[in-house]
Amino acid sequence: MAEAFDEAVGSVALQIDDLQKFRAQAAAVARQLGSAVVPALSTRLHSPPRPEPPGSDGGQRGLGGWLSAWQFAIFELFFEFGTAALPVLRQVAFGEYDWIQGNAVEVLVRLAAKGIEREQIIGELRREFPRFREEAQLYAVGPLLHHAARDPAVAAVVRQLEDMPAWRAAAEELREADDA
Repeated sequence: MAEAFDEAVGSVALQIDDLQKFRAQAAAVARQLGSAVVPALSTRLHSPPRPEPPGSDGGQRGLGGWLSAWQFAIFELFFEFGTAALPVLRQVAFGEYDWIQGNAVEVLVRLAAKGIEREQIIGELRREFPRFREEAQLYAVGPLLHHAARDPAVAAVVRQLEDMPAWRAAAEELREADDA
């Protein structure tokens, strides 16, 4: 069972460099696995299978590259599971600091953009985001600015968060880094 599970999640992670294929594979794997796997996925965020599978480009991605691809795959699966993944997403986003907080926030905003608990998620982010470590704020805002530039629904949610001083500061720091 664990090997099949790892293979399914890994098949998503291996598509990390092609957003369209990545999302399509996540949707297919989510249908295959079903949302009952959400608790199991949440325990695997920091433990991808070893050795890295062929095609993971571990040498090109460097230290932590496979772990990062694995985590992005799990979060994309959480997005596909929607409401069923909300408790785990909230726990990661609003719990103790972890570098994956930004991933959880990104998925929460994307779900809110789809109309899933939109006002509740926005309210939670408005309450919790100012308490995040600066790194977590940057990790959350960066991908969301990118999504907002391509997706009007995500942009609409982001606009509801932009009046927070911590959000504005993170966005400005990211823009300055891009300009440098």
